[in-house]
This record gives sequence, structure tokens and C-alpha cells, in this order.
Amino acid sequence: MPHIRRPPMRYIGNAAAFTPASTEEHYRIEFLKVLDAVDVQLTKRFDQSSFDTLNKLERVLVSGKVEEVVSLYPELNRNSLEVQLAMFKLQYPSSTITDAVNTLKAMLPEVRALFIQVDSLVRLLFVVPCSSAEAERSFSALRRLKTWLRSSMSQRRLNNVGVCHIHQDKLDQVDIEEICQLFISANDTRKHVFGAFI
Repeated sequence: MPHIRRPPMRYIGNAAAFTPASTEEHYRIEFLKVLDAVDVQLTKRFDQSSFDTLNKLERVLVSGKVEEVVSLYPELNRNSLEVQLAMFKLQYPSSTITDAVNTLKAMLPEVRALFIQVDSLVRLLFVVPCSSAEAERSFSALRRLKTWLRSSMSQRRLNNVGVCHIHQDKLDQVDIEEICQLFISANDTRKHVFGAFI
């Protein structure tokens, strides 16, 4: 086994420094480090492949030509999609996804039922993530929210604080005075204590 230096006292305090007891334990730690590195690489590849899939689905909707990527989704029937997409492009020519979405929104439900496969394709485009950046961003936010001082926070409160942190732009639009009035008007004791806010 390689020689392991003792870490400085400011890092470990009075505790004994960790040293692997056997060669197997040492290489188990190294093996897990390698797995972490491989996991990062696989995540990058997954992000790229899902981004490519999203581009292909967009191309199917905009061009009107059904590609092989459609077979990856059991929700879509290739033959029906070819027919409905041809009819949709003929009746409602659209050059972007936004045009197609606006066209589908403007349709009556009875007419939209004629293009059920096109509607499913648009819905798939909305739910297929192009990357895992949003999930990683929420984990970064979690590191800022759950600090050592907030270690006893319950899961429900953590979820609520996380939603408030991630959607700060919507939270800034909330009227604080209205929330205060709702809080105060909940019972008579609050009205007596905080009556000046009403």
C-alpha cells in the first residue's frame, strides 16, 4: 500500500486519522473513486444522447417526415403518425414548434382528436429533458439550503424552502401584505397581537 500522510490537526481535531486497515479496503475506496468518474462521463453522454433525440423529434414535427427515432417511444404509432402528420402539415403549415403548439391550442377538442398522434408528439417534446442540468442545479441549491444549522429540518419544510429558492422570480411577485393579513385573520389571538398590520 502507498504511504498515507497524516492530515493536519486542524482538519481532524482530536480524532484519529482514517487509514485503511487492509489493501482490499484501500483499493475499494480507489475503485469507488473510479466509479464516480465513470458516472460523470456517462451522465455527459446521456445528456448528449437525449439532446440528439430531442432534436430528432423536433425535426419530425417541423419537417413532417417520420424518422427512426419515433420507434423509441411506444406512445407513438409510426403509421398513424405519418398519416396525421402529413394531414397536419398540409392543413396547418408550421415552420417552428411554437407554431405547431399554437395551432394545436387553437383547435377545437373535436378537431384536435383527429391529430391525436401529433398531439402526443408535441407532449413528448415538452417532457423529454434535453439535459440533467436542472436536476443538478436543484442539488446545488440543496447544498445551500440544508446547512449544518438547518440539519434538523423536516422533509416537508425542505421541499417548501427548495421550491421557494428555485422559483424566486415567482416568489418576488407575491404580495407580502396579503399573506400577513391572511395569517393575522386566522384566529382572534393573532388579531389581538398583530392587529396593527391590518
